[in-house]
Amino acid sequence: MANPKTPPPPRSVAPTTPEAFPTTSPQPSGDYTYTLEVVMGMQKTLGELTQAVRTLTDQVKEHSTKLEGACRDIHAAKIALGVIGVIVLSAASVLGFIAKAAIDYFSRIPAK
Repeated sequence: MANPKTPPPPRSVAPTTPEAFPTTSPQPSGDYTYTLEVVMGMQKTLGELTQAVRTLTDQVKEHSTKLEGACRDIHAAKIALGVIGVIVLSAASVLGFIAKAAIDYFSRIPAK
């Protein structure tokens, strides 16, 4: 009984040699319009890329300016909240002191 996991025996293939291709080198025609067209197309594309990079650079500068302004606004809001917090705590302390003094005063008065 043959083992089903063994690979089939390799087939023998007769060696072949490829056909000879003609060995002609391209001759310059003296007409460089295609080359000039390709170079001009590359120059146009490079100009567009340069303009796109300049536009992106300007946009990044504008965004950084806006970010700096937002950071300043946030810092100012933090300071304002801190000041308001100090004022509220001070007012609460004064009102607490007044309320304690009033409670002490009215608790000493005898009831009639």
